[in-house]
Amino acid sequence: MDYWLYQMEWVLRLFVAAICGGMVGFERKARLKTAGIRTHMLVAVGSALFMIISKYGFFDVTTRSDIGLDPSRIAAGVVTGIGFIGAGAIMTRNHKIDGLTTAAGLWSTAAIGLAIGADMFIIGIAGTLCILITQTIVRRIRALKRYPNRSLLRLQITVTGKLKDIDKLPIRLQDLGSINTQMRILTYNPDSFSLEVRLRLKKPRNPDSFIKDMAKFKDITHIEVID
Repeated sequence: MDYWLYQMEWVLRLFVAAICGGMVGFERKARLKTAGIRTHMLVAVGSALFMIISKYGFFDVTTRSDIGLDPSRIAAGVVTGIGFIGAGAIMTRNHKIDGLTTAAGLWSTAAIGLAIGADMFIIGIAGTLCILITQTIVRRIRALKRYPNRSLLRLQITVTGKLKDIDKLPIRLQDLGSINTQMRILTYNPDSFSLEVRLRLKKPRNPDSFIKDMAKFKDITHIEVID
């Protein structure tokens, strides 16, 4: 009976880790980031599972006097290993570093999973709330200072055609629901050019639907959301 109670408690830890990781991932997904709900849930559940294995997976040998084990060794490996995932989220575009917040969120989500896997539910949930506050409320305060409507989009797009047609793009985007469009030329070829576009969306314009409508333009071949 005690065996099954232990097993169910460990399963509960995995579910709680998945929920906490999903909450962090939902905020990232809402901001159109590549690492979304599923990525953060997998990081949290995987970290919790590693911690459970680290703590309880070697009971059959820890009682032997001739064998010494460090229960923290697997958790330490998770801290090191999560860096590879975080590094994949960081990209350099035009001498600017993007994705640091997402990488830090993945790193912190791994810590949440480790905490819950170690039966530290309160600190794990508290850590989730701290991450969400940092990525929503703190960001919103900064956005209020710079962008009052809090609907800023920063895109990198590739357009086919002549550079002289660039002046028509803000008008076309305005028809989709944008205002205050700013553009910067990144690269230019005879038949295409790349731009960094900063714009605000009219309320209640949805960023996802705006980008989907923008992708319908035949001369826009590539759209990338910049963090």
